[in-house]
Amino acid sequence: MSRKISVQSDFQMRQPLLCSACERRFSENGENYVVPLLNNGRSFPLLDRLKLALPLYTTGSNTAFICPAVGLSGDKIGYFGLSILWRAAVRPWRMFDGGATSVPLDPVHLELVRSYLAGETASPDEALIVTATVATDFLSQNTCFVPSRVTDNPGIVYNLLTKGLYYRFVFGENHSPQMRAISCIGPGPCLIFLNDASEKSWEPCASMMETTVPKGSLATVHS
Repeated sequence: MSRKISVQSDFQMRQPLLCSACERRFSENGENYVVPLLNNGRSFPLLDRLKLALPLYTTGSNTAFICPAVGLSGDKIGYFGLSILWRAAVRPWRMFDGGATSVPLDPVHLELVRSYLAGETASPDEALIVTATVATDFLSQNTCFVPSRVTDNPGIVYNLLTKGLYYRFVFGENHSPQMRAISCIGPGPCLIFLNDASEKSWEPCASMMETTVPKGSLATVHS
């Protein structure tokens, strides 16, 4: 979606950015692990795994699982999300309609994420909480949203949705033990959640999905 138009397309924002060593680091530490777990139009391996797993606890809106207990790497899941956030913030990206988009991220926070992705710091958990939620709703499972600032939150929070995996990145100092405990990265229990994420994935997209015509390879997928 842009300010002028909305389409369903397989267009991807691509521009030269990383050296081969960093590309390999991003792939090995997150992308190669997470992408095969996402919804691919035929199956959703990450959701299937959690459906068979024993949860840590269940509330009215969330079901929580400990990543190692269900055979998942919370660090790689978090790394993948942070790698997308950093790439979105480090430069402008050309969109399908010829415009450009980027994510405004404070230089201090940008450097925090960069140093973690580069392996210069073991964990950013003191200043950054990363939560990962596996979505049970159709809209979230079939949608990708680039990272964006959550404007209705008093803190410094960004979100990201990619084919059924919803992230929240919470920056700040002196996070409470309760907040640190829900992160998928760091020294805590490394949790991952399961719930309906449709309320988080912006209702206007539902109308777009219903009224726009898939183009290119998406037309084949939806036929």
